[in-house]
Order: sequence, then structure tokens, then C-alpha cells
Amino acid sequence: MESSVTRPAVDLATDRPKPGLALLLAVLAVPGSTVAWDLPAGGLYIGLPLGIAAIILGVRARRQQRSGVALAAIIIAGLCIAQMAIWTLVSAVS
Repeated sequence: MESSVTRPAVDLATDRPKPGLALLLAVLAVPGSTVAWDLPAGGLYIGLPLGIAAIILGVRARRQQRSGVALAAIIIAGLCIAQMAIWTLVSAVS
């Protein structure tokens, strides 16, 4: 007994852009780079990885679809990383 029913293929790939996740990571990078700075290397091991992940996901989402949410994530995360770099330089000089 053979069945001749054809079914459409199901795409299980999860390679779609996630601008919302990028924005969430960027928003979490703000307290990770400011409030957590008093912890031993707090901003560098909490805020920096969140900021880098937000930029990577934001750029990937921005390439596949022109999204304002992805651009906001890139800008917020970039500002957090710049703030951490400036704060590290100022504290190293003083």
C-alpha cells in the first residue's frame, strides 16, 4: 500500500532576524555598564558582552530587514560600550 499524498515541506530554520532581542540586550547593557560598574570589573563582564551581542544581533537584523528597532539597539549598545571605554580610560589616567 503506497500513498501518493504530497505534503509541503516545513521550514524549521530559525535564522530570522531578531531586532527585539537585540534591543532587549542593548537595554540590559545600560545597567550592566553603569550600575554594575562598582562590582569588581562589573561593567566589563556584564555590560560589555551584552553590548557586543546587541550590536551583532542588531547588525544582522538590519541587514535582512530595515528595522528602526535594530538601529536603536545598535545605537544604545554603541553608546554603552563608548561610555565603558571612556570610563576605563579616565579611571586608568587618574
